[in-house]
Amino acid sequence: MRLVDLSHTLADGMAVFPGDASPRLVRTQTHGTDGAMVTVLELGAHCGTHVDIPLHFRAGEPGLEALPLARFHGPARVVTADVSAAPAEIPLAVLEGVDLAGLDFLLLRTGWERHWGTPRYHDGWPSLAPGLVRALCASGLKGVGLDTPGADPLHGRLAHDLFAAAAMINIENLAQLDELPDSAFELLVLPLKLSGTEASPVRAVALLP
Repeated sequence: MRLVDLSHTLADGMAVFPGDASPRLVRTQTHGTDGAMVTVLELGAHCGTHVDIPLHFRAGEPGLEALPLARFHGPARVVTADVSAAPAEIPLAVLEGVDLAGLDFLLLRTGWERHWGTPRYHDGWPSLAPGLVRALCASGLKGVGLDTPGADPLHGRLAHDLFAAAAMINIENLAQLDELPDSAFELLVLPLKLSGTEASPVRAVALLP
């Protein structure tokens, strides 16, 4: 089995979604002074590669600690969405010829990861067209993942609202989707077990034969 890391590295002061606080990795103890390293993390739940669960936009839903691990694991497939111009909407046509039967997750590879670490990454990323969102909600998937900051444009929330109503999760800021095969594989996106919380950074991993 080969493991492919689909996560971005969390780093001190890294760029985050507009309006969010940048993470801090504070070394409160060091080897030279204290004999051991101790780090305090200050970061938002939506920092870096992360999952949003329905509670993000739907009041009364359970927090992360109440969801079974099976919600974050299962067969997945990656599909390439050609978005040469941005801002752009990924159309329903991206699903043509794609068999979602037996899948739990669909990952959309837009190539937007090439802007990671630059101001461009959080400026006009590709979002999902409403027709595509509705088709994905009707598919029975557990979740949808992208190599962008999110399924909605900056000030939109249609995809988040509809995914939440369909009990789906969003996986955002994925990396290295070009390392994945066209065939199905196992996906693991385990969040931290945070009480009453709507999102969490994850170590997203593809398990390939």
